[in-house]
Order: sequence, then structure tokens, then C-alpha cells
Amino acid sequence: MSSTANNLKIQPGREPLLIEPTWAGILIVWLMLLWVLPDPRPLAAPEWAVQHAQSWLYLSEPTARAVVTFLFRVAGIAVLGILLSLALTPLPLRQAALFTLIGAPLAAVAVKWMNFGYVPTAAQLALIVVAALGGALAGLALRRSRMALMALGLLGAAVFTWGTPTRINDDLFEAARITGQHLSAQFSEIPEDEDRFARLTELAFAYAEDNSHGSDPVFPNQAAILALGVILGDDRVAAVGRREVYSGSADQREAIRRQVQIHGRSDLSQHFWVSAALSVLSDAGRALTVGITKELKDATPGGSGFSFVDMAANLAGIRFAVVATQNAHSARDLQLRIAKGFHTADFFPSIEGLPEGLSQDQFHTEFGGLGGAPARRLFAEIDSRIAALPGLQRLN
Repeated sequence: MSSTANNLKIQPGREPLLIEPTWAGILIVWLMLLWVLPDPRPLAAPEWAVQHAQSWLYLSEPTARAVVTFLFRVAGIAVLGILLSLALTPLPLRQAALFTLIGAPLAAVAVKWMNFGYVPTAAQLALIVVAALGGALAGLALRRSRMALMALGLLGAAVFTWGTPTRINDDLFEAARITGQHLSAQFSEIPEDEDRFARLTELAFAYAEDNSHGSDPVFPNQAAILALGVILGDDRVAAVGRREVYSGSADQREAIRRQVQIHGRSDLSQHFWVSAALSVLSDAGRALTVGITKELKDATPGGSGFSFVDMAANLAGIRFAVVATQNAHSARDLQLRIAKGFHTADFFPSIEGLPEGLSQDQFHTEFGGLGGAPARRLFAEIDSRIAALPGLQRLN
């Protein structure tokens, strides 16, 4: 009998096997798991894995979470390549190699595309293809060895350790704390001449997007907004949630707030993020009430005066939070918009012509108070400007 016949396992009266049924069945199960289980996310990283990465590699917590996430993602995709190579063991090595090295990356991209709900980005595609090829090569090298089974078992156990939970285990404030640490660690690397408001928003939502693969993106968006609400807004945001959100020292946060500006002013960034965070903690209506109450208080003697500019920042922050957390589709869309490049002018309205510094008497005399026609016209103008912002278009 020829070597080819031996490789194909030809037996009298039977057709040669092209696949190994057992491994093919396991491959199908694994593809289904990669489709339905959440993609590994830093916020959901097992604490034991994070702690080991910190102690063994001397990493900070955010970096350790990123490293652990990367390793688990690679492991899950590599198992796919190993299983495909094992399923094709009846074929001669050259044929198996051809089918495996082409099929593994294609299958991995397809299943992750279905898992994410969108076409993977260039960086994600690179990781998926490299991991699938690595697993395929390992499987081809070990396909007739018990070592292949051992490697498969270890990799499978690692991924299942991660993938068993169907949603993020950490509560919202723990997630916000971790996101805040990530942002605080990155701030010093942002050049002074850069738009730091835009850059920090990009970093926060890149982290949110990284934590929402295969799961509802609303939760990590909420965590990102709360972290920004504390870091760039006000420490009292955390008090509203009745749980401390640690994002560096108070002095550090205050220094960061002074350096993050919109239209050359740091207070507008604070208004924006406080209102956005309050919308997450309660709802848009209550966040608006808090903003109006503050402005009315500012209009009293000794205050800075009622400001329609501040109200524009409040309303923009509220709209941002609504779009970011309205539903999974809207949350995902905002993540992708920001990933393409965050431009402040797309998310924050022009403040040209909006009066501010109004005393209580001026506000009532010139604008008729909150219910006066001039005030209503200005609020309508602010709403119109915000509604026209390309970054804050609502999705139903």
C-alpha cells in the first residue's frame, strides 16, 4: 500500500477519510463558542491573572490587564487553528497545511466579525490572523503527538477561564475606577499643544471599545463617562454614586482639569463631563436640573453669574451621554465614530453670541428668567446648535 493511501487511512471497502470526525466536531463547538462568548476584555480579566501579571512582570494594574487580555485573545484564536489542523490529520501534510493555513485565518476573521457585530479594525485583523496562523502551525507540527492534546487542553482551559462569564463581573464603579487609572497613567504622555479634551475622550472610549467586544457596549461607555466625570469634572460626581471612584490624587485631578480646555476655557470641559456623568448616574432630566440650579445659584450675589455658555456645555454633555448609552447600537456607533478621530467641534457647540456673567436682576430683567421668551429662544438656539453637531446625532 502506498504512503498516500496510508496517510488517507484507506481500508478495504471504505472511502478514504478526509477529516477526523471527532476533531471536526470539537472545532464546530469551538467556533460556536468564539461566536457567542464575549471577547476577552480588560475590565473582565480574572483577578488572579491580573495579580500574577503584576507580580511576575512588575506591571501596573492597567498594563497587567492589557497584557492578560492580549494573551487570552491570542489563546482563544490559536485554539481554532490547532483544532482545524487536527481535524485535517487524515490528509497528507502538504494538503493539510494548505487548507489549514488558509482556512484558519479566514474562519477566525469570520467568527470574530460575527462576535463583534462589525468588521474588525486593522489592528484586530492583524491579531486575529497572526494568532490563527500561529495555532495552525502549532497544530500541524504536533498533529500526531500527544503534546498537541496537552497544548489544546491548556489553551482551552485558559480561554474557558475567561469566557465562562457572559457579562462583565465588575460593577460600574469598579469599572470606572480602572478606566480612571488608565486615563491618569496616559495623561502625562499627551503633548501640551494637543487638544487634551479630545485626546482623553479618545483614550477613554478606545478603552471602552476594547471592553465591549461581543457584549453590550453600553456598560463600558458608562464607565468611561463616569471616569471622565471624576477626572475632568468634579470629585463630587463620585459622591452622587455613593461610592468612591479612585482616579489618582485630588491634586492630580485638579491639575489635569486646569490643562484640559474647550474654547480656551477649562470650566467648559468640567460642565460637559459633570453633566454627562450625572446623566449616567441618574438621567438626563435630573442632570439638566442640576445644571440649571447651579447657574441660578451663580446668578445670586457673589456668584459668577448665570451663563448660557455653561448651559451649552451642560446640554452637550447630557446629549453625549444619551447617545453613548441610549442602546447597544448607538453606543457601538459612538465608539466607532470616536475611533476614527475625535474632533471637539463635532461634539461641542459654538458659544458665539451666548451671554454669560448675568446677575440675578439682569437675568430676570433682560431675559425674563427661565420662562421668559428671550431665555427660551436662547435655549432653543443652543439645542439647535447641539442637534446639528455631527458627533452627537442620535440613533434609534
